[in-house]
Amino acid sequence: MQTYFAPARRTDRRKFKNQVKEISHSPIMTALLNAVTGLIIVFNEDRQIVAVNHSFLKVMGISDPETALGLRLGEALNCVNACKPPAGCGTTPQCASCGAVIAMMAAIEDDREDEQICAFTSENNGVRSDICLRVFAKPIKVEKNRWILIFAEDITKQQFWVNMEHVFFHDINNLLTSLVGNLQLVAMQMPDREDIAQVRDTAERLCSEINIQKTLLYYKDAGYVVNRSSVSLNYIKKEFYLFISGHDALNSRRIEEDWPDSPDPRINTDAILVSRVLANMVINALEATDRGRAVRISVRINPDNVKWEIWNHKFIPSEIQRRIFQRHFSTKPGSGRGFGTYSMKLFGENYLNGKVSFTSSLDRGTSFIFQLPR
Repeated sequence: MQTYFAPARRTDRRKFKNQVKEISHSPIMTALLNAVTGLIIVFNEDRQIVAVNHSFLKVMGISDPETALGLRLGEALNCVNACKPPAGCGTTPQCASCGAVIAMMAAIEDDREDEQICAFTSENNGVRSDICLRVFAKPIKVEKNRWILIFAEDITKQQFWVNMEHVFFHDINNLLTSLVGNLQLVAMQMPDREDIAQVRDTAERLCSEINIQKTLLYYKDAGYVVNRSSVSLNYIKKEFYLFISGHDALNSRRIEEDWPDSPDPRINTDAILVSRVLANMVINALEATDRGRAVRISVRINPDNVKWEIWNHKFIPSEIQRRIFQRHFSTKPGSGRGFGTYSMKLFGENYLNGKVSFTSSLDRGTSFIFQLPR
């Protein structure tokens, strides 16, 4: 029979019963099915289910495993295309782009492992649901028999939020582009209005921050491409203050600073990322500082680097010091914490090739130090 992708043939009934019997009596396969906590399905070379684990039965709401035997994956998952011509699951026009059958055929025909994303629509009792699975197919030989193992992970919620992120960044970028454009026109018409220029600069900075965040979210594995240019220390200072201006942490606390006045050295770096590292250091220091006290910023120009030191009077206990740069770790309550100090290390060292460190003692307080090559 001509199909649109995978072969239509199914295993002879008597042979299939023998396959199920062999699987059920195999100590290796039994141990594997019992050991894996995720979803695992065993197929024969005609893509029919010969065994499943308890996790699969539980997720699918199947009380009798016998009802799943002999089915193809789309049939077991109630895919809306599983019964369409010419021969159901794996053979329809839609199946040519199905990640599950693509991975399975790679294992069957090429004898190789393959991982794919499988997006499909499932229908149960007239209710349709869009589902997304990460599917990993692996061929395996056990006692002269060849089976195809499918490991499946439900990533429907993850994919939903990834798509929502794309929509958000697309829409917010359009809005900000319009806002910045209008602010630039107003600033040109009213060049003496410093408040308008400040709002324009803040909007442009927000655009840069969102572009950085979008890049980091979309290209986690590839990494953010650092936008290096020759920038002055005063420009970095300006960007830094755009970041922290109006922050709640400044309430009843002050910043004492010691930036070199002249000459104004230049650094070949990404000013946005540098100011982000510095802002996180200062905000963390302010949040740790008692009301009425000050945080001190000291900047030193050395022959081969620029060194920022952010000091506050509080001591960090030794048990917290050991985990200060650990991702997700935070001494503050609530979710979404533990990224401030982690991001200092990430941006300052991994992206900017600098050095981020700290010292803390009862008598001298705490200093976070950022050294950046010139």
